[in-house]
Amino acid sequence: PAITAEQYKAVGPYLSLAERLCAFASHVADGNPKEIRVVYIGRIGEGSTPVIRNSAVAGVLNRSLSRPANVVNSMPIAKERGINVGERQENRNGPMDSIRVELVTDKGTTTVEGAVVLDKPRLIAVDGIYCEAPLTGHVTYMLNEDVPGVIGYIGSVFGKNKVNIGNFSLGRKDKPAAPGQPAQAISVIETDTQVPESVLQQILENKSMKV
Repeated sequence: PAITAEQYKAVGPYLSLAERLCAFASHVADGNPKEIRVVYIGRIGEGSTPVIRNSAVAGVLNRSLSRPANVVNSMPIAKERGINVGERQENRNGPMDSIRVELVTDKGTTTVEGAVVLDKPRLIAVDGIYCEAPLTGHVTYMLNEDVPGVIGYIGSVFGKNKVNIGNFSLGRKDKPAAPGQPAQAISVIETDTQVPESVLQQILENKSMKV
């Protein structure tokens, strides 16, 4: 989509945010994409949003395409694949603008939210659980029960396999799904190198973990 230099200056940082946010969502969601809903929260929604929307769609599509999707071709490709795309604006008072993406698949809906912090894309929530983490580099997402020992267990597995942790962000739901059950929690871990599949399998030996 054609935008002026002034418009690009305003929305440019959000192009990377939208694409990386949706790339993250496409990796953590189960099933095949059916619908992508992009929600602009704050003043960012008052500007030129089609190019942001197209970046978001490209982020989802590139999970499974052999040829890269971009801001020019992402919408036609989504249409070819029968993926519905929608966008809307929400007004909310807060310290910064953000983008929320609702990725609907044939197995459910995954919701992620992100913001631009110091000119860098940051994840701020997954399925309503607050968890601030970078959307750059090597990132591992884990779903786990909120029980003692999880952080130590992950640290020990990574440590013995010489995987260096650069950032470790945690979040949890306020209430458990049922009385007497542990609450659901998430971990988003940035590492200096990609975590080998063998190390992820060791993490999954702890039955409270899902990678």
